[in-house]
Amino acid sequence: MKNILVRYGELTLKGNNREYFITKLIQNIKFKLKKYKEFVEYKKDYNSLTITVNETKINEIIDVLTTTFGIYSISIVDIVKKDEDLILQKTLEIAKSLKEYTFKVEVERKDKNFPIGSSDLKIKIASNILKNTNNLKVDVKKPENKITVIIKIDGAYIFTSKIVASKGLPVGVGGKAISLLSGGIDSPVASYLTLKRGMQVDFLHFMTPPHTSKEALNKVFSLALALEKYNQTHFSLYVCDFSLILQELMHIKEESYRITIMRRIFVKIANKLAQLINAKAIITGDNLGQVASQTIESLNVINKTSDLTIIRPLITYDKEEIIDIAKKIDTYKISILPFDDVCSLYVPKNPITKPKLFIAEGQEKNLLIDELLDYALNNCIKQYVCKDGELVEKNQEQKNQEQKPE
Repeated sequence: MKNILVRYGELTLKGNNREYFITKLIQNIKFKLKKYKEFVEYKKDYNSLTITVNETKINEIIDVLTTTFGIYSISIVDIVKKDEDLILQKTLEIAKSLKEYTFKVEVERKDKNFPIGSSDLKIKIASNILKNTNNLKVDVKKPENKITVIIKIDGAYIFTSKIVASKGLPVGVGGKAISLLSGGIDSPVASYLTLKRGMQVDFLHFMTPPHTSKEALNKVFSLALALEKYNQTHFSLYVCDFSLILQELMHIKEESYRITIMRRIFVKIANKLAQLINAKAIITGDNLGQVASQTIESLNVINKTSDLTIIRPLITYDKEEIIDIAKKIDTYKISILPFDDVCSLYVPKNPITKPKLFIAEGQEKNLLIDELLDYALNNCIKQYVCKDGELVEKNQEQKNQEQKPE
């Protein structure tokens, strides 16, 4: 068996809410590791969590932990009794396995009842290593190795490295949001960054069959599933058939307003869906000035349609910064597949960059917007639920449950 020390990081600063945040993180960890439950044991204390795991599963479990928001870092640790001889023995054993030649010892005494002070124990450990090895030297400024000993209530924790995790806040502490997920680069990254701040994310995608292909929809499915390891497994992807509304939008007299009004309707549908699923915010991949519909004037006109906060994590990012994150979270290669979404297919030749609200609202008065919104919400949205790494249509999932023998 191996021990993994999980550090909470930012959660330790949450004051009276600290326990709630830590409890939520541990719930998320257990949920994400549920398929390994027979191989793991958990032990929580004030500043960290220790997970004892079967050695055969340790690499898989580390992969899960490093993509769990709320974890600052992890270390594989040896735990021995709070006995000076045992500590010296284990630190020497670790030192002899080091491949580099300089080292430094750090000691943190969380259990103040331990009879040896941090500085004295540090000296004893280093002296013991130097006495019993030939190729190691102390370097306190730029050591090639660092041996850390933490004296806790339940034992001495000894390790040589830290693995940086995803940091942020545990998914779910900030409620739920709906992300307008296109097939592009930006919206998956915006979803990821919102997850990092503790919001659970469901997705809403607009398609216009037969103009948008099956491959375009599969691309969106792949993006949602790529974000699963950061999200909670039980998330939903809602797919809205936008064809009927798009036909109505073709009647807009001011063609340059078409994309602005289309995006206003996207937000209106998202607001109505949010009421049904208790979502508290809407997420978009808007990036200030990137395209015509993302000027501040356009964003202001679009904002007027929403009763909920519209979260725009990428608003000040440049494209290279967004692409770097997309590559890090494994969505970039999916996003650049050559299958277009509804926005890219219907951009007018000269979209308005500084739309006026009264003109947009005037154009909408000539459309059957309210009737179409109700119709879309009641008849044009399919819900897909993520279970065990697959997106299954909700109605089909219910049918499968009904067909299972009792």
